[in-house]
Amino acid sequence: MHYVMYLDEFGHIGPFVSRDHGKHKTSPVFGFGGLVLPVEAVREFAIYFYKLKCRLLKFELERQAEPAYRWEKKGAQLYTVGNVEKYRQLRTATGRLLNQIKQIGGHVIYSGEWKSADTASHRPAEVFKHHLLRIVRLTDRFFSARQATFMLLIDEQQAGSGWREMNVEACTLAMFEDAAHRCRTLIEPLIQGESYLFQTLQCADWICGLVGRLCAYQVASSQYQDWEIFHRYFYDRLQAAALPCSGLERRKHSTDPSATPPSV
Repeated sequence: MHYVMYLDEFGHIGPFVSRDHGKHKTSPVFGFGGLVLPVEAVREFAIYFYKLKCRLLKFELERQAEPAYRWEKKGAQLYTVGNVEKYRQLRTATGRLLNQIKQIGGHVIYSGEWKSADTASHRPAEVFKHHLLRIVRLTDRFFSARQATFMLLIDEQQAGSGWREMNVEACTLAMFEDAAHRCRTLIEPLIQGESYLFQTLQCADWICGLVGRLCAYQVASSQYQDWEIFHRYFYDRLQAAALPCSGLERRKHSTDPSATPPSV
């Protein structure tokens, strides 16, 4: 079997101290998430997602000039407390989307970290690279046991940032140089695509919008009590579609002492 994995980022790559901190308050988690699809199911799934997006967001689509296939609704804008409370259609469509991924032999996947409050030691570029490689290695181990292979498509990184070359090279080394942990099921180093041209990458962004909220609530529930609604409606459904290797790395210093540490 051959698969394609579509990834985007969830949470925030910068440091986190608390939700009400003056500067470092965006998210207590960071990682990559998205979906893995059998190659033969990719085209039909992209059509499925496109039609679902058009039905769900018809009101917004009719009030802007972009063609529907190029228009994006970011997951962070879609999955707000107000939207989930108000729109049953959003809750239903999300459940159907997760079920569809599972029914066609695909999976949701996510991997990241529960960040510590040590802002001085936080290195965003290293965190990005570490978790990109981590999710690639987790996927590689899963497919190695099933004699399958996969390709990786990720949302395009900012031009001129240097991150693109760094992370393509990291995946290349993971394929060829690291004998002990070589990724033998990864067909090529990562490929980057413009999300506005890929329905599959737009779906990965929706998944990351949801995963980022579920993980933040999981690790810092006392600070994100209003995000319990995401856990209530979507946690079980997402876990039912997720690869068993999905989860967060444990960190020594919690941003919320009352939280239960997440498992990988």
